[in-house]
Amino acid sequence: MIHTGYSFKSAVGHLPDVISRLKTIGWDTAPIADRCSTFGFTRWRALCEQNGMRPVYGVELPVTPALGKKVPMDFWTFLAIDSLTDLHRLINLATANSGTDGNEWPLLTYAQAHAAQGVIKISGHAVLLDHVQADDPNYYFGLTVATAKGLLAAARAKGLRPIAASCNAYPTAEDKNLYRVAMTRYVKRKETWITMGGDTQTYPQHILSDNELIGQVGQVGQVGQEAIATRQRVLSGCTATLTKASLLVPPKPKTLRQMCEEGAATLGCDLTDSVYAERLDRELKMIAEKKFEDYFYIVADLVAFAKERMIVGPARGSSAGSLVCYLLGITAVDPIPYGLLFERFVDLTRTDLPDIDIDFSDANRELVFDYAKEKYGADRVARLGTVAMYEPKSALKKVAIALNIPQQYIDKVTDSLILRSSGDTRAMQQIEDTLNDTEAGRALLQHTPEVVIAAKMEGHPNTASRHAAGIVLTQEPVINYVAIDARNNSVMCDKRDAAALDLLKIDALGLTQLSVFERTLELLNKPTASIHRWLEQLPRDDAAAFNVLNRQHFAGIFQFNGVALQNLAKQILVESLNDIVAITALGRPGPMATGGSGTWVRRRTGMEPVAYPHPLLEPYLKETLGVVVYQETVMQVGREIGDLTWKDVTALRKAMSKSLGTEYFNQFGDRWKASAIAKGIQKDVAEKFWFDLCAFGSWGFNKSHAVSYALVSYWCCYLKAHHPVEFAAATLDAEDDPTKQILLLRELANEGVSYIPVDKDLSTGKWQPLERDGKKLLLGPLSNIAGIGPKGVEEIITCRSPGVPPLSKSLLEKLESGKTLIDSLTPISDRLRELHPNGLEAANIITRPTPIIKAQNYMPGEVMIIGVLRKLNVRDENEHVNVERRGGRVIQGPDTTSLLMTMVDDTDQLFCKIYHGKFSKINAQQIIDRGRTGKAIYAVKGNMARFDFRMMWVNSFRYLGDMSEETYGLETGGAYAQSRQQAAE
Repeated sequence: MIHTGYSFKSAVGHLPDVISRLKTIGWDTAPIADRCSTFGFTRWRALCEQNGMRPVYGVELPVTPALGKKVPMDFWTFLAIDSLTDLHRLINLATANSGTDGNEWPLLTYAQAHAAQGVIKISGHAVLLDHVQADDPNYYFGLTVATAKGLLAAARAKGLRPIAASCNAYPTAEDKNLYRVAMTRYVKRKETWITMGGDTQTYPQHILSDNELIGQVGQVGQVGQEAIATRQRVLSGCTATLTKASLLVPPKPKTLRQMCEEGAATLGCDLTDSVYAERLDRELKMIAEKKFEDYFYIVADLVAFAKERMIVGPARGSSAGSLVCYLLGITAVDPIPYGLLFERFVDLTRTDLPDIDIDFSDANRELVFDYAKEKYGADRVARLGTVAMYEPKSALKKVAIALNIPQQYIDKVTDSLILRSSGDTRAMQQIEDTLNDTEAGRALLQHTPEVVIAAKMEGHPNTASRHAAGIVLTQEPVINYVAIDARNNSVMCDKRDAAALDLLKIDALGLTQLSVFERTLELLNKPTASIHRWLEQLPRDDAAAFNVLNRQHFAGIFQFNGVALQNLAKQILVESLNDIVAITALGRPGPMATGGSGTWVRRRTGMEPVAYPHPLLEPYLKETLGVVVYQETVMQVGREIGDLTWKDVTALRKAMSKSLGTEYFNQFGDRWKASAIAKGIQKDVAEKFWFDLCAFGSWGFNKSHAVSYALVSYWCCYLKAHHPVEFAAATLDAEDDPTKQILLLRELANEGVSYIPVDKDLSTGKWQPLERDGKKLLLGPLSNIAGIGPKGVEEIITCRSPGVPPLSKSLLEKLESGKTLIDSLTPISDRLRELHPNGLEAANIITRPTPIIKAQNYMPGEVMIIGVLRKLNVRDENEHVNVERRGGRVIQGPDTTSLLMTMVDDTDQLFCKIYHGKFSKINAQQIIDRGRTGKAIYAVKGNMARFDFRMMWVNSFRYLGDMSEETYGLETGGAYAQSRQQAAE
């Protein structure tokens, strides 16, 4: 009967606030009935247990005389009586009716509603009494503040039983404006709320106490009191509870040990080696003790099926730490050579199933979902659901639109957001603290006090959808445990709920890079059924592959499209897969925040000797040159130096995986430091090392995952080194951004491989390798031409056949123009020559510009670059987040504004900063006022910082003009770019 925020787009209310309101009005039974949703059930149960209340489970669904478009609807509440299964079936039926004759709502007919078994049925205030079956023993007429007196009288005359119900849209009267903003039904204009869709209700829409309800419907005599008594009686008879699922029991033609032994023979793994034998025994024993065997059978079966049809990722997450997973073919990583921990995957204290997340080709992974349904039964397999919550920025954006807040106020606040890890006690108060504790926040509060609504929206449910990757499997039909939305066959629960209900969840993730591999190997004529073996059997010590990174040819290399990993790779000579593994983990906020990334680089290059905080820590840090790089190191040091229990270490592992913050980690700090000091580590050393562990652990990477994804990066390097044209064609097919396409094409051009953007007679729908005069080159697809999408490509190719009608005039004109966004590999330089045909001297630019790719390798003295302003970020150095980063130090003086810029030229990109002391002197406000990111071209002069992260301290700048839309249109959002995007869509 009660709506919460999980009534998406029709009600608001954080679950704790709703429970609090029910307690305030004296209820000890808590009936949840969200509109077309059961996503709140498991959290509702937990809150009821914490508050000593008894939950009742229900749902609100629209009911109509007949299915169709624009039919009259009344919203009925259905409450589960003895079991939730009947309620779930009803939801499945309603969602299956969605789309019938054009109606998109989940929908029931009156006949279907009355035919439902095992549920209480309560009609709403728009019920059509002529269609109600008065003899239905489980039907009641809902009495709410929205019920018209005439309708109530007619219902009484028909002998229907009134029941007190709620039509609340928010928990308390104070939440009215939250509801208005969240529903986007109102916009504030000059202190007046104007309706923007939806009806304004004159009756109260918060959760009413019984006295408030009687006060609203008091003129109907004793009916109100009788309706309340009926409600109490009906709720007391609703005893349905959430039940936990039983794990799917798959076929087991062989034991896990037999399967592992067969896998070892195929892989050439020597199980007579004592290290492997002992590891296998330990893992199998642990898996058996935890009763996890069925899980491994299921995952191994899905992966085996997939590997015959597509490329499967080598591993993901901690599963690479399992020898059993390797021998079963679930992963392609042998954990022994890399020193990967099984305890990072499964440990003594773990009771929940381990997560074996798997990357499949995004082009083919639907085959895996279909196979699971076919193999285990469609009723026992469903897709996972997911709920998107309002994040701080999205909440602020929503409120800004509703309250007409000027964009500059919101931009300043979002730039100043106080960000916290999810384990922080104030993780859900980021907006509140930003509004109260930052200059920009206080200014916004003063301008628009009602912006506090955004703080209430933070962490509130926004929308629900089907999870892109999750599958749930159960031994009994899934619908016995959770409702299934028939529109997309997804359960109405997210991954957290699935764990609470013991639903077996497998993440079948789609990874575009695997589809790129498939396309590459298709061009190399490798057979589909064995392409995964071809990749997995590649030598992992190929010098040419490592040289791709050493030549700084990062375009198309998995993970190396980001600045952080590129900067690290530029500073060392990559000589082994272990180097890529380390870079993969070091290019993350944890080790970068502690300075670990820079320390590792200096030690790896011999610029600094390897050192350890204490000799006792050397065994754990030797492999990583004395730097904490991996989560596994934190676990080992926590267990063996700090004497933390396995339960504590497991908590640390989960905290690292969820990026929980320093506050969470510190609960273990005193015990760890005491044990470390007792073992002989000096107090100051122990305290410093613990601080670094906490900072790292907030955002750290586990080594198992680093090895797995480093292997994917290595495969990219190998293919790019040995099959550059085929790899480029596949990569370009998967890349829509012309600026990134140009990076790859430019690298190929430097290697002597040319390209043709498009050929009206030869181009197809994909990039193709082409051979001319004994040399390979690349031919672009027809879709490179602006305005030509998939249908246009198909029509052009069809028209090449004899006897087919000619192309339409508009399509022929586009084809004949042949204009693309990648006609030039140097669009910025080309544009500069257009803007300044007589040279830069005419613009008073005397200094010779340095290409960014060269400037990134530290150059002493002042350097000038010329490029396009890609990103712009204004910072107040005394904002809370910046002061906190400096350890509390406040910048003195009148000017505390700094400007962060990302500049890009035809060679690379560079991070630049205008220091707060320079901001006014060089009039940097001009850059902000001009804006035009993605278009404005500047000459920027400054000094390269001698930091691990390459950047420039800007001393001066000069505006040189704008890029044209035709050369840089996709980034500017110009008409040329939009036409290309629209055609593609």
